[in-house]
Amino acid sequence: MKVAVVGIGGWGKNHLRVAAQLKGEGLVEVVYAVDVDESRLKWAERVYGAVPVRGVDAAANLDVDAAIIATPTTLHATHAAAFLTRGVATLVEKPFAASLQEAYQLLDLAGRTLVSTGYLLRFHQGVRYVKNNLGKLGRFLTAYGKRTSRWPLRPGDVGVIKDLAIHDIDLVTYITGRRAVSVYASGGSTRGGYEDHVQIFAHYDGASAIYEANWLTPYRFRKLELTGEQGIFVVDFASDEAYFYGEEGVYRPRLEVAEPLLLQDREFIKAASGAGGEVVSRDDIIYTMKFCEAAALSVKTGRVVNLDEL
Repeated sequence: MKVAVVGIGGWGKNHLRVAAQLKGEGLVEVVYAVDVDESRLKWAERVYGAVPVRGVDAAANLDVDAAIIATPTTLHATHAAAFLTRGVATLVEKPFAASLQEAYQLLDLAGRTLVSTGYLLRFHQGVRYVKNNLGKLGRFLTAYGKRTSRWPLRPGDVGVIKDLAIHDIDLVTYITGRRAVSVYASGGSTRGGYEDHVQIFAHYDGASAIYEANWLTPYRFRKLELTGEQGIFVVDFASDEAYFYGEEGVYRPRLEVAEPLLLQDREFIKAASGAGGEVVSRDDIIYTMKFCEAAALSVKTGRVVNLDEL
């Protein structure tokens, strides 16, 4: 497998590191590092032995089997299209696109070509534990996800809904199989532009969830709780721990040490090679994009928004 990592600054440098690791495992034959910054390209070649390629236009002519897009969100559609139009399996970092409309267009363009997105926390071992033991909850009732930190070192191309809250929005559906039918959100921006704080109330069929995210808290908080009739699951992403609170007390499983990004990208490469790896479905991509845009619309209008409206 020949893999192009497009955008090696910011989060992209982690995809590059993982691609080099997968090369060491024998899953990848050649790693191309694609960027417009010459110093980054030299670094990628020196540190990871990647083949440097300056710009997406040059990369579009490469003989590659898979591409990972980790450029700013506003460029996702254009950069992913350069590979999808040639039938190259493509993983696009989250959020998948700058808008729901772009997401639909990109998936239409992909046709039958493999396309996925970067919901790496599906591969967190605490999430896997909860998903595999969900029956302990009994009937699922509520979820609460909270993610906070100071302002991120990333382009101001999305707000906290698509940057932070999207993880828990996806995880609740991934774990429980439930999808929200309507949302009400309150939030805003302290600096202008995209929202930097939000609270979202989501109604599911027979259940509910609250998602909170902001870039204003001077510490990192990453936690997801799922409550059912018979107990509560808690996943603490900051400490990489999981708990189950039931009638018999608190149980803390010993989780395997495994990097979610490595697991995610390994599964994508397997899927791209036809080996049946696990990837995010197109339906889940559209659902999370709809949810995020419904929440953003609710913040602007102050009303409940049904996902079917979008």
